[in-house]
Amino acid sequence: MPHPIAVLVICDGNRPDFVTEETAPVMAALRKAGTWAEAHKGIFPSATRASSASISTGSHPVSHGLRGNAVALPMMGGFAFHDAGKPDFFDTYRRHFGRGLMRPALAERVAGLHGAILGSNVSPGAAFFHDGESHAHMIHRHLSYAPGRSPADPVQAGPGIEGDAAVTSRFVNMLLERRPSTATLWLSEPDVSMHAAPLGSPVHLAALRQADALVGKVAEAVERLRDAGHDVLLLVGSDHGHESISDVVPVERRLFEAGFKSALDAPDLMVVPQGGSAFIHFAGKSLARRAEATDWLAQQIWVEEVFQGEALADLGQIPGDDLLAIDMVKSTESNVNGVPGFSALATRFSSDADESRLHCGVHGGKGRYESAPVLIAVGRGFAPSGMIAGASSIVDLAPTMLRHLGVSADGLDGHALQNHGSGQV
Repeated sequence: MPHPIAVLVICDGNRPDFVTEETAPVMAALRKAGTWAEAHKGIFPSATRASSASISTGSHPVSHGLRGNAVALPMMGGFAFHDAGKPDFFDTYRRHFGRGLMRPALAERVAGLHGAILGSNVSPGAAFFHDGESHAHMIHRHLSYAPGRSPADPVQAGPGIEGDAAVTSRFVNMLLERRPSTATLWLSEPDVSMHAAPLGSPVHLAALRQADALVGKVAEAVERLRDAGHDVLLLVGSDHGHESISDVVPVERRLFEAGFKSALDAPDLMVVPQGGSAFIHFAGKSLARRAEATDWLAQQIWVEEVFQGEALADLGQIPGDDLLAIDMVKSTESNVNGVPGFSALATRFSSDADESRLHCGVHGGKGRYESAPVLIAVGRGFAPSGMIAGASSIVDLAPTMLRHLGVSADGLDGHALQNHGSGQV
């Protein structure tokens, strides 16, 4: 029997101003066929791994528990730095907290219906935190599995368009064969190319067009499912946008030079960069100087804003008495290709600003362009050539998909977006 299906395609890092008939003709056509979210927003930090958890759970980091792309976990005398994208961090996180994410993912919520599939060509951490309790059929280069993490046939893929194409091919075949309740495809492009080449460059635009063509393959599969009688909602978007790198700032080194650390490698003060922002954790003697460090940071020309306490909670982040966050300085000027939006890049120790990286992409902060992802919705509840002019967020994707399936979205931070669009795009 035909049943409702919700399909989501994420083109990692794509910016709304690059969805045009020239740069992304498939997405431009889908924009006309459906509803465009004009004021769509990401989370803070605007980084992929935490965004993946937020998209799958419909919740902000304060609710699901994963702070960012990298995190500091407590250890004797201070903190240890962990990259949340590494294959082993998923298990490290579970051992440390004694649990996975604090909110159930989409795959868990639809496990009693027709199940879920997830095709991901981004980091293992981003993929695994999207399906925290392993309820989906996963397609990923590091580990492909059936529900329960039963090993499945591996996919030969790596970051970039060739790997995206391999994952998309497997994803489309599984979508048509299994016809799951939810299906999410997460492409690594154009993000990979935006980090490697200046925004608006031929490298970036070629990657975007190739990713756009893969979106077209999914859209064709969706039409086949509709022809078979399934009521399919197609969502096409991104997790965050991008700014261009204006400068590279070694934040932890600068704090050491200012006297806030006794030794450069001491664990009692740790900066955890998120690209265009950073978290700063304090322990031991450094904790007593947190207020002083906060005032010092607020005076630095490379800091846009400092957040702590309830200000972090207002951003949907996890507050604490031992940390603060900084947003790196932003500018609305244009890069070498006329693409607006600059942000300084936060690092821990290195200030090596390789000339090839300047004007390339960065995200993670609250800048106008890095915090503005794409969202197009085509299907029941979304008018052709429609627009959602009010605020929407990536945490609204899960409740929107659940609404389409007739499944309760209780306990989510986001809200379903059906019938919120009006007017002409």
